[in-house]
Amino acid sequence: MAKYDYRGAVHCHSTYSDGTGSVEEIMAAANDAGLDFVILTDHDTMKPKQEGEDKWHGSAMLICGTEISPEKNHLIAVGEEELKDVESMKNLSPQECINAVNKQDWISFLAHPDHEGVEKFDVPSCKWEDWSVQDYAGMGIWDLQTDWQEQLNRDELTTDLYTDFARHLTGPKDETLNRWDELCQKGKVIGLGEITNHNFKREYEGKEYQIFPYETAFRTIQNHVLLDEPLAKDYAVARKQVLDAVREGQYYISFDFWDDPTEFAFEIDNGETVAPMGGTVELGEEVTELVAMLPEDALINVFHNGKSIHEEEANEVLIEINEPGVYRLEAMRNDLTWILSNPIWVTGEAPQPEIEEPEEEETVEEEPAAEETPAEEPSADDEQAQE
Repeated sequence: MAKYDYRGAVHCHSTYSDGTGSVEEIMAAANDAGLDFVILTDHDTMKPKQEGEDKWHGSAMLICGTEISPEKNHLIAVGEEELKDVESMKNLSPQECINAVNKQDWISFLAHPDHEGVEKFDVPSCKWEDWSVQDYAGMGIWDLQTDWQEQLNRDELTTDLYTDFARHLTGPKDETLNRWDELCQKGKVIGLGEITNHNFKREYEGKEYQIFPYETAFRTIQNHVLLDEPLAKDYAVARKQVLDAVREGQYYISFDFWDDPTEFAFEIDNGETVAPMGGTVELGEEVTELVAMLPEDALINVFHNGKSIHEEEANEVLIEINEPGVYRLEAMRNDLTWILSNPIWVTGEAPQPEIEEPEEEETVEEEPAAEETPAEEPSADDEQAQE
């Protein structure tokens, strides 16, 4: 199991696009929230990278990505070198955009795929609509903005929807997880946790609200990258460590607002090879085991090809599996999703049950009955002797 767990927030905006906070303010909030990294996704720009913001800021590092933002089908992209021609990518078709990102060895994620917007506050939908696309690394599976804004569609709004926002969240949308499960059965699709945060200031009934302060958002949906070695002090090396793990899906998504999920582990062991999240392993010749460990008790649900196969309240799971397919885990605490693993893909063929052939009954051959010898009729000499 991986030895090091590093937490980060993905998808926030600064004054380089439509966010209200500077990079300095964002990274101060990241340090206060205890993050190890932030993936900044200002719209259609490389300006933060060009201005040298791609570096350690205290104990947290900033990785400059972007959100390619046509009217629909927003794409999160992140990588090491500068993404060229990013300003014009929003004019491409979704597939052309993914291809252009891949060509430069960047990683792409379909952003907030089921964001519906809020009609009463004139917030437009930014959902992903073109599901014919291919070759992207993954998709957002839980987004703070999508989750919270859906609560604003209620008939009656109260201030506790803002002041106690976490208790009003409902978790990942079923339609998002169902689609993710389906896609994972066709190929490798990594799940991503998003906060989609701008630190917007909005007025409601004469009072101004910050939705949400960066530090608050950073304490909610996080992505925990798992590494075998500690993060390097050299920025370029550390960035590569994080992005390599993200590309492979070696991380889990969690809601850290109430409980710390650090020390969560999920893997599948076939007796010879151990597959981490994002990995692939073949069914073993004898026993293949799914193993999960959590720091606290939770309601654990194990899924195989999108269907629940094991559920229990515990802090660990050990089950034997014998079917190929896609395995992932969800854990709940406080009536809300706490942990979402990335999947592990299992290949091979399910063992066929041995069919026992019925034992042949021994047959005893009966000896043929002796033929009766017909009695001889007395001869004439015998008759004379008797006389």
